[in-house]
Amino acid sequence: MHTYYHILDFLKNRELNELYATIALRSLALAMIVIFIPIYLLQLGYSLTAVFVFYLVLNIARVFFMVAAAKIASRRGFKHVMFYHVPFMIIFYILLYNLENYGENIPLWIPAIFLAAGSSLFWMGYHLDFAKFSNKKTRGREIGFSKIFSSIFHVAGPFIGGLILYYFSFKILFTVVSIILFFSVSPLFFSKDIHSPLTISLKSIFNKKKIKSAFAHMGFGIESSVAIVIWPIFIFAILDSYVVLGLVSSFGLLFSLIATFIIAKFSDARRRLVLRLGAVFTALIWFLKVFITTGLQIFIVDSIHGVTRTMKYISFDALSYDKANKGGIMEHMVFREVFINFGRVVLYSILILTSDLVGGLIMGGGSSLLVMFF
Repeated sequence: MHTYYHILDFLKNRELNELYATIALRSLALAMIVIFIPIYLLQLGYSLTAVFVFYLVLNIARVFFMVAAAKIASRRGFKHVMFYHVPFMIIFYILLYNLENYGENIPLWIPAIFLAAGSSLFWMGYHLDFAKFSNKKTRGREIGFSKIFSSIFHVAGPFIGGLILYYFSFKILFTVVSIILFFSVSPLFFSKDIHSPLTISLKSIFNKKKIKSAFAHMGFGIESSVAIVIWPIFIFAILDSYVVLGLVSSFGLLFSLIATFIIAKFSDARRRLVLRLGAVFTALIWFLKVFITTGLQIFIVDSIHGVTRTMKYISFDALSYDKANKGGIMEHMVFREVFINFGRVVLYSILILTSDLVGGLIMGGGSSLLVMFF
């Protein structure tokens, strides 16, 4: 009964409810496609190096677009900046849609730029809004509640995406994803948007006193990118099936969803402890993944990874929002996103030189430990 009323208390926060609904719909859309994008590019004939260059350009562009997104959020409002991301994302999918027939006329850096703009606008608005309206005492559970909402939809996404690819094509998948993204932002405007004065100091962002926090954010960025890009390529080479790849990803997300119910509450009581445990266990999982050779091993290890990354992600986000509310929300979120993406720039710069997927998995494990500096 206590849990029931606790959930009702969360649902009284109208601003967060809008974010829950938006992130749920967006999660469904992106879960259907994000793990398949690098494989799509490889199957079009692009080299592994070219794919890494695509993601390198994407994350370099994000570093600059995050500052622009913060300025737009300051002038137009947190919700509006999330709404503005939709046209950029749809253009990105249209460009991907046309790579198969007109790839010689569409350099890969062009869709990378549109994806960078779209994702930067959304995440800057989302983090600013969540940091503003979440409650410090229950922030871990509020983040957990957000992840539960998104995970319910997210769990089905990879499997649905795999089925669409099996029975239809990437072009159909791009179309379905674009439609869902278009409607995902509609819940945001059931209440008034807010503005926040822009206070961004580059001197403060690159302050030597924040070097540990910068490394923590870089580690978070590297590990999350290895999970989204390197790991799907690695396991597709073993499974050679969109449906099975999607199913394995869905099971990992399912275990993440189950873990969220338990971990979110503990995160409010002992955030740093949960973060450190999540970082260590996630690192161990990445090192184990290096030795995987069968589909069963992938299923088992990825399911465990769903639990350990939840420990890390919820606590990391909660601590990030805590710090944002102590200082300038806008400045901290720019700092967060700049260094997360700078970490990814480092990752893809190394992978372009080595083209080593196993090395990428090892970097995922090592970088996971960096979040303990936070």
